[in-house]
Amino acid sequence: MKTLIYMIGISMIMTTSLVRSSTEELNSSLETQLKDKSSDGKVLDSEGNEYRTVIIGNQTWLAENLRVTKFQDGSKVSTGFIPDDDESLLTKYGRLYNWKDVSDKRNLCPDGWRVASDEDWQELEKSIGIEELELNTLGWRGKDDTAITLKAHQPDTLFKQFDQSMVNKYNFSATPAGVKLGNWYITQGMYTEFWTSTNASEKEALARTLAYSWWNSHKGEIRRATLNKSYMFSVRCVKD
Repeated sequence: MKTLIYMIGISMIMTTSLVRSSTEELNSSLETQLKDKSSDGKVLDSEGNEYRTVIIGNQTWLAENLRVTKFQDGSKVSTGFIPDDDESLLTKYGRLYNWKDVSDKRNLCPDGWRVASDEDWQELEKSIGIEELELNTLGWRGKDDTAITLKAHQPDTLFKQFDQSMVNKYNFSATPAGVKLGNWYITQGMYTEFWTSTNASEKEALARTLAYSWWNSHKGEIRRATLNKSYMFSVRCVKD
């Protein structure tokens, strides 16, 4: 009987040891995977600002608005304002740039990246479901609340209920930074405007707009528009 109890005890110790060893190996593997995952999808700009990145279709995009104040060669940009001049909003909203800075050959984006062109945005839009016939049209485009898949958030409103599982589906994390016109910061929390690097005319360039306000009926759409180059908007970069 004593021998049987002794053998059962040894068996339990061995089983516990094996379970502990297996658990430790699993935890170690998970920690390694998490470390690997956290080190992927990041890029630094010329000033050391770190950005998350995201793959959508065949493109790799910054998943945050640009925050840099210098071009790749170290020279200063002429704009690059934080909304409301509030440093606490820098990470959330990034900086606002005019098209002169956006189109400058010295390049705002990190090395190996470029300011997204109209064509880059069209490829993104096609990847998230905007119909090809709409891609080249101006104005609000997209069906079935396509735009919310790019937004960091989109609350339900009194007049509209959104499928919250679709919000930020692609981890693009667009936020309503608003714009700067002259000395005025406006539409923060209501709109985000993204410059493209594509020229439209002497005074205008192509841009994209997302709407957030409860009263705006275009919250599920993406606007393609030509806007004044002096306006200051957010910027997203795409990998070369």
